[in-house]
Amino acid sequence: MNKNIYFAKTKEGAIIPSKRIEDGAFDIYALFEEDYVVIAPHETKMIPTGLATAFSSDYVAIIKERGSTGSKGIGQRCGVIDSGYRGEWFIPLTNHNTKTLVIAKESCKETFEDAIVYPYEKAICQCIMVEVPKLKIEEISYEDLLKFESERGTGALGSSGK
Repeated sequence: MNKNIYFAKTKEGAIIPSKRIEDGAFDIYALFEEDYVVIAPHETKMIPTGLATAFSSDYVAIIKERGSTGSKGIGQRCGVIDSGYRGEWFIPLTNHNTKTLVIAKESCKETFEDAIVYPYEKAICQCIMVEVPKLKIEEISYEDLLKFESERGTGALGSSGK
């Protein structure tokens, strides 16, 4: 099993992620040419990173919010990058606020009134590498599936009583 993750810059200026050994995730940074990106309330935008990867099929990259993004109402969507994907990573960010969100470079941060300004220089999300179990798929009938022991059974949303 190859335990390397290979990052490549698809665009000049991309930041190759790094992390301390005790950290669980790599910080991922935006890379865009404009001075800022505006995300309207409850809108999702694909934010470019200028990064591509190669890594073992024993792993999957899971993209999650950082503490600094989540605390500002910035949500991260669609968080799986498969080992075989070689294209540029785009991070879908959702503005969960009622105010406009602006990811702004240092030169123009003062120009936005009544908006939440997130610094371009800060990471927009984090990447956690998770080992993927190798499972074989076997089709069985629904009747046979129901014979597998389960406390929950067919109980749907709210059935656990928690």
